[in-house]
Amino acid sequence: METEFKVPIRNLFCLLSYTNNMPELIDNMSDVDEELINYDFLAKRFNREAKCLLRRGLIKDYVRRIEETNRLGGRMMVGESMSYILEKKPLVVCEKDEYSRDILLNQIMKVALEGIYGNRLIRKETRKESYLLCEQLPDVSTIHLKRETFVRLHLNRLNQHYKPMIHIARLLHELKLLSHKSGEWTLFNAKLEGTAMNRLFEEFLLRFYQIEQSQYCVQSERLKWKLEGDQTFLPGMKTDVSMTNKNSQDKIIIDAKFYKHMFQQNFDKASFHSYNMYQMFTYLMHHPKDLNLRGILIYPYNGYLVNESYRWNENITMEVISINLNDSWLEIYGTLKRLICNLCNE
Repeated sequence: METEFKVPIRNLFCLLSYTNNMPELIDNMSDVDEELINYDFLAKRFNREAKCLLRRGLIKDYVRRIEETNRLGGRMMVGESMSYILEKKPLVVCEKDEYSRDILLNQIMKVALEGIYGNRLIRKETRKESYLLCEQLPDVSTIHLKRETFVRLHLNRLNQHYKPMIHIARLLHELKLLSHKSGEWTLFNAKLEGTAMNRLFEEFLLRFYQIEQSQYCVQSERLKWKLEGDQTFLPGMKTDVSMTNKNSQDKIIIDAKFYKHMFQQNFDKASFHSYNMYQMFTYLMHHPKDLNLRGILIYPYNGYLVNESYRWNENITMEVISINLNDSWLEIYGTLKRLICNLCNE
């Protein structure tokens, strides 16, 4: 059975805010006690945004409709109407542009409201409020929401006021996807499988350092083997996060490793996982010798607070640290900023 990690909803909310390029959501809630940010809190925030939009009046746009009718209107579709014409039925198929609230922005809002009032982890009064708000959208279709749906959205000055609602809807959707993939969820905590947590944390680290500093170029990088011969069967080398200083020879490589146990046991001797150490060392060895390199392995805190550093030569160091995802968000944020503060004067 795969290892599960227990993560507070408040911190999962912060991780997802970064992975979805929405860190401003965290700033918007800076006046809220972190302990109050749970599943129900996010649902209430969404209801508040939906209520404001409904009170203001939902945006409409022209929507293409195709329907069978006995009255000509719009553009008659001759091919589709031919069977009725041959049978001498008083029907034709017409295509019309209808000015309607049934557009993607409002469809996302309706699906999110339906998700809230159908979620047993959310308090009854919050679910009831979502149901009543959803009842005000009888003319809006229910769609199958996917990650790609949010990519299709284009916000502009006319619909910019939808942005907070869309952002929270996207986070609630991501939480729903994660909850379907892994174990137990409560109002305050989520248990995530190691694979899902590792993938999420990798993406979070990449986005975090892209957003929170400006002196480094940050990307996930594919490295080439420095070996002669047929490389067809050589495994790929891809970093989670590569940070290259724009003004110096400094470079940082970060890899997230979400294992239940930070150490391996061999003849009753505890040591860091050899595979992870070899992997990071290989990454470091496949760089030009004139670079100042730091390789950092990040593990989840599991009873051992680790912050170790090992030097290969004057240019290369390898570090192993642990991060406690049960800490407050401010402590996690500070730890990640301090990781690069020695080389970055932000």
